[in-house]
Amino acid sequence: VRAILLLLSDDYVRSVSEDARKGGVVALAACAIGLKRAEDSKAVLECRDLILASVVHACQDHSQRVRYYATESLFNVVKVIPPIAVQHFFILFEILRSLYADVDPDVRSGAELLDKKLKEVIVGAINSGSFTADACVPIFARFVYMRNKATKQLTLTWLHELSEKLIGAPILEFLHLFLGGIFAMVADPNVAIRQSALAFLQSVLPKLLVNNKAFEDEGASMKVDFDKILQSLVTTMEHPDPFVRKVAMYWMSRIVKAHMGDPSDKKTGIDGEGSFPQTTHLTAASISVRNSLPHVLPGILLSIGDTFQKGNSSKDSFLPDQTTRSLAEQTNACLQNAVRRDGSAYVTHLDGFIVALREELDSPGGLSARNPPAIERKPYRMDVKQDGSGIESTGWFRASNDVDDSGDSMMMSRLCALEWVVVLYESVVPDVLKAEYAREFITPIIHQLVDNPPEQIIFKSLEVLAKITVPVEGESALSRESSVGSLSGWKSVEKTPQWESSESLGHSAKFPMTDSNAAFALDILDVDRRQFKSRDREVFSALIRLHSFNHQLVSDLSRVVQFMCTLQPPEFVFVSFALELDRYVILKTGDKAEEKRALHDESKASDEDRSLSKDLEFVSSFVKQMNYVLLNLKETSELRDALRDCIGSKGEGERDDRRALLFHIILHSFSHNVAAATALCLWGGAFRTASTLLYNLDPLDANLVFFLELDQLVELLERPLFRHLHLRMLECDSDSRREGSGAMLFKALKLLLMIIPESTCYNVLRDRLVTVSRFRQSALAVSQDTKESEVLGETKLFVARISSVRALHCDAKWQTIRADSLEKTRRLDQDAANHEEGSDRRKWLGYKDAIEEAIGKDEFAREKSKQQRNQNSIEEVDDNYRDLETLEATKVKQFSTDETDPGRQSSGGEQESKKDVAPKSNELNAESCSSKPQTEIADQPMDEDDEEEAENWKGFWGADS
Repeated sequence: VRAILLLLSDDYVRSVSEDARKGGVVALAACAIGLKRAEDSKAVLECRDLILASVVHACQDHSQRVRYYATESLFNVVKVIPPIAVQHFFILFEILRSLYADVDPDVRSGAELLDKKLKEVIVGAINSGSFTADACVPIFARFVYMRNKATKQLTLTWLHELSEKLIGAPILEFLHLFLGGIFAMVADPNVAIRQSALAFLQSVLPKLLVNNKAFEDEGASMKVDFDKILQSLVTTMEHPDPFVRKVAMYWMSRIVKAHMGDPSDKKTGIDGEGSFPQTTHLTAASISVRNSLPHVLPGILLSIGDTFQKGNSSKDSFLPDQTTRSLAEQTNACLQNAVRRDGSAYVTHLDGFIVALREELDSPGGLSARNPPAIERKPYRMDVKQDGSGIESTGWFRASNDVDDSGDSMMMSRLCALEWVVVLYESVVPDVLKAEYAREFITPIIHQLVDNPPEQIIFKSLEVLAKITVPVEGESALSRESSVGSLSGWKSVEKTPQWESSESLGHSAKFPMTDSNAAFALDILDVDRRQFKSRDREVFSALIRLHSFNHQLVSDLSRVVQFMCTLQPPEFVFVSFALELDRYVILKTGDKAEEKRALHDESKASDEDRSLSKDLEFVSSFVKQMNYVLLNLKETSELRDALRDCIGSKGEGERDDRRALLFHIILHSFSHNVAAATALCLWGGAFRTASTLLYNLDPLDANLVFFLELDQLVELLERPLFRHLHLRMLECDSDSRREGSGAMLFKALKLLLMIIPESTCYNVLRDRLVTVSRFRQSALAVSQDTKESEVLGETKLFVARISSVRALHCDAKWQTIRADSLEKTRRLDQDAANHEEGSDRRKWLGYKDAIEEAIGKDEFAREKSKQQRNQNSIEEVDDNYRDLETLEATKVKQFSTDETDPGRQSSGGEQESKKDVAPKSNELNAESCSSKPQTEIADQPMDEDDEEEAENWKGFWGADS
């Protein structure tokens, strides 16, 4: 028999004659029928293998008729010898795949019969136990992702057959391996493939919703891995076709509702078509779904903004008539209820939740924005028709008219993620970890402001931050202290800055920007409002850092501060911003000073000067926005009431001390903006501080922006909010020099009037002051009080703070101007830190030291004054000084100071002129004149003034020589 088989295989099947090849494959099928009843010996098995190898070879023949006869023969071989099909299943499936895609319709029809017989054999073998499902699944997992239309359709039919007819549905254990490819077939251009994929998904889904014993038995061979299935669904939710996303979301909603739903909930399922069993106790399936929740969450965030809705056809009637967003919202609500119900069970998965939420909050669209949700892509093959014909490969052709805008979808996903942050904080995070959990989300939530999101996102983000930063009762005190001490990499600053010396603050005054002073000032809040304070100031620190790197966001800062004041007490918000701004300025000025000392490159040092100036300008703009919120919005009315006349009408009670300290802390940061500091002083009743500030205004502070801010301040003063200041100027003052006196208010407004240029605001303020001056003579009262009264300690403290801050700003502006100038700036070494001012100019003028320069200046001033007095008696000498050597002694004697000299009888102007010139002429001719005239000149008597003047001139010319 073996010899006959070899003859048929070599001489017929591999013959060059087509008829011989056809006859050979038919003869091999007859031999297989003859070997049907043979015992299973080694020789018989070899003969069967030889028959199968020859027939498989003939199935790849180039002749269509030979392939048809080979397919028929292979069908007969599989039918009479089923074990050979089980043993060589992979080879048979490969040949079946090629025959299924044959160009000849007769071959394809024969392949369909072979496919049907092979399915029957394999299903029977798996159910009988002679074959296992895991042995044939790998080939399906590979072919399901191929682009060939016939291969995908053949694979789908096999998977559907195995899922329907296998006992116990063992194919579900490997469902995650090919589930993604099947979902991709739902968007296939071929209608048959789409229908087959939907039919398979419809038949498999109900089996995943049942909690049977096989799911719970750890020793069972089949076990569904819901974690990997749900991960595959999440990946599918990034599919560009909206219908595919809807089917995937429907699958996820059914699975989550079945295994995570409330046992007491007796309502129908999500689709509304019928109820499914609810979990009454923990099973292996519910535990698997619970473990996969961190992977489910990104899928929900992707689909929560998808609004695709398509009318159901007869083939996909199992889908509910709902949008993808509706399905995602219901699934999200089910998951949140499960987390709230069994919060402690999800503590081990907290890291996965944090990663998923931070992925959504860090990047727009979620999952690193690889495929933004709810965006319909154009087909990459333009020859695709609506029915899917026209191309062989897959293309996205489905069009949707109701696809939502990407901005709206991103907003919905962000809102869902922010809601999940609060749910996990309240139900899952242990009390001892709440502070650390909050720090994980502060930076991602704050950095959403960079994309300029809508107000709904901003308010929700700040609301979430306000909730997760409020301490709870079970939170450890150690975690609070550590969170307060270290602010996300910022150095803890609890001391007076170097640029504000203790002498300027006074010996008895303390630095107000400390946590203890802030706590004392915030005790002004009621007990009910204190519970809304945060455990630390990291949110405020993060906001300052964000706006310092993105200066374009400062213009919208008032909206952020306004929202924060609605969620937390405005006193706490402003004090926290003031403390963090002070830390920011100290950090920047300290770092810049260290960098400048370390730098030797002049260009880099100039860049540091510009950077410091920009940082201070940012702080000034930040304070300007805070001042706008403080004086214009209703959310800060309680803070305004606490600060109103807290300095001008300060009492002796503890509440008054808290109000004054609150004013001092806010003024400490408002000093970075002159207009804001002036407005705060006027509102708090510190009129003398305001007048001193305006009187000592530095010219570098006076620029266009400053004048515009003053115009806005004048407009604000004319509003009803400041009506009490108008009446204050009409009151009689017992002490016109105190902080809250009307005279000081009138003086401050007069200074403000003198600073602003002529404009509408100037005319308004001028008319106001002229009107007030007719009813009171404040100017006269102030001018008559020539004796300066003693300045109060608070005024000294306020003025010293404002002066030091303005000096810092002006110095930074001056350094920037110097850096931008053409003159090279020379940096001094540390050894020359005590560089004397003006030494470079003195050296250029030729002076040796400061003493020599002072003597020269005095002599020059004295000589100049004498020349001015005697300018009418001094005659100009046309000749050179060398001609003085030829002068006669008698002419020289005319310059003598002897009283008996006839020259003394001349006019007084000429006598003074001779006195002035005589010493100079004597000194000039000391070496040139003869000894006799010199002796005569020396013997002549001089008065005391002439002697003193001669000595001075001798010293001057001696020093010059």
